[in-house]
Amino acid sequence: MAKKEQVARAAEGVLEPGEIVEVATMATIGSLQLGRQAAIAAVSAIATAGLLSVTVTPKPQPVVLTTRRLLVLGLRNTLMEQADSKIRSQFPRAELGAKPARRIMLYHQVDLTDAEGRPVGRMRFSLFNGRDASSIANGLGPPPVPAVAKKK
Repeated sequence: MAKKEQVARAAEGVLEPGEIVEVATMATIGSLQLGRQAAIAAVSAIATAGLLSVTVTPKPQPVVLTTRRLLVLGLRNTLMEQADSKIRSQFPRAELGAKPARRIMLYHQVDLTDAEGRPVGRMRFSLFNGRDASSIANGLGPPPVPAVAKKK
């Protein structure tokens, strides 16, 4: 079963009556902390006398955009990661906006905003999930344009 289908099936257990899944995919949520990455790499290189280098990256999370909400589901701790029917985070669609998806080197990025246009989060999609990134950004809609004071 494809990952997207598995995420959509996991979301079926938490949908409200009349709610429909629009996009089900995997995305890394949050920002990359370069300082933390460098510190972990330095400590592992010192501890192993330069024979081993370790990098830590956040795991992709199941993300589901429905007609009412943006859901972030949990992962089952099995040999192969599978989406779980437990909601880790949920956001009403009316309270979110998104800047258009951008391709950055080897991934696509979507910046989430609140109802006033302030940044609230970032989602990164693999290079091959550009269509999903665009679908989520378009589904949430652009962030509101700040009102300009009217002159009299």
